Amino acid sequence: MSFYPGRPDAGSRTLPSLRKLVPALSQRQRARLRPWLMALAVAGGAAALAALALHQIPLRARIALEADVRARFSNAPVLAIGDSITYQAAPRSLCGEEVLNAAVPGDKIDDLVSRAGSLEAHLQPARVVIAIGANDAVKPKHSIAEWRTLYREIISRFPGSQLVLVEVNPVEHGRSPYADMLDQTYVAQQNAAIRAIGAETGAVVVPAPQSVSTTDGIHPSRAGALLWRARLFSAACR
Repeated sequence: MSFYPGRPDAGSRTLPSLRKLVPALSQRQRARLRPWLMALAVAGGAAALAALALHQIPLRARIALEADVRARFSNAPVLAIGDSITYQAAPRSLCGEEVLNAAVPGDKIDDLVSRAGSLEAHLQPARVVIAIGANDAVKPKHSIAEWRTLYREIISRFPGSQLVLVEVNPVEHGRSPYADMLDQTYVAQQNAAIRAIGAETGAVVVPAPQSVSTTDGIHPSRAGALLWRARLFSAACR
């Protein structure tokens, strides 16, 4: 089967000779150049295989891996961690300082507990925005006491950082089946726990809004993301 009409199959074609590629070079120069071209070909093949392997990784795991890699090389003084809402809405800068958005769609509080220590070690942020909880409000879920304990464990991973704790957004019921699965009573308990932890630790708390603008009942629309950031700026940049 041909890849292009009127052309031979890709497998039947041969690469042009080195003589045709660089006709102006002498035989000795071509001989010297050949190992470098071969090395480039091998490196290109390895890069292609690495890219292919990366695309075989599930999207959520790939986003988490990319966040970990960026944390190793970033000098951003602000770290934002959380779920898909944070992933979509976190700003590029907060109070004039660069933000590394290491949020991962689908993350629950257990995921942040497992990733927080590594992110802190690589980045050592001056400020950490923690916005997690929506996915934890779907069964099976922790008791609110367990959830509170895990939240405190995340905070303990950032002993030298100023903390900004974002309450969990309400949902728009009826917009999607997943939105209807979120336990709003549990969300209210989560937000009460966040406020209590903020009072205990002196962290900045970003209150949840009364209503939200979403695309599917959970994830913010463009207007919803702007409102999320506005609440964050208002609380954190006083």
